Amino acid sequence: MAMNITRCFIALSAFLLGLGLIAPTLTIYPKAGELTWLIEILAPEELETSTYSIIGVIGKLYQLNDVFLALLLCLFSVMAPVSKLTLYWQACSLSFRPKEFNRLLKAVHYVGKFSMAEVFIIALIIVVVKSFPGGSTAQLEWGAYVFTTSVACSIIASIGLEKKG
Repeated sequence: MAMNITRCFIALSAFLLGLGLIAPTLTIYPKAGELTWLIEILAPEELETSTYSIIGVIGKLYQLNDVFLALLLCLFSVMAPVSKLTLYWQACSLSFRPKEFNRLLKAVHYVGKFSMAEVFIIALIIVVVKSFPGGSTAQLEWGAYVFTTSVACSIIASIGLEKKG
């Protein structure tokens, strides 16, 4: 019975992860300080509000030739959570064979260390945008909350796995 609940949390986390990666996550409202009025006249496109998903940010970084940051964000926000959920699902699917389960549980705990890294990255982006000169601001969108809920569900699933072990 407990494994069924754990599987439900893994499935919910996977669904929310997928949705959270493509949903609007961050909206940036650029400003140019006291010169905002002039920029609005001369180059209004520079002050257009931009909304990004996590996948959109990765794509934008890649387009801007910031491959290192794109790969880093992809690693922590896409690949680590997908790997973690895959390992969780495998651990739930193993019939109880202590040696194999314990080995998989060690891998799960290793990957699980990155659980909050993806949320930290979103927070870091917001702090960076808010530190821009000229009063630029950033606002979290509903996708950030969906993404964070996915992380919370995966943490609950990991607790269920620990109880199995």
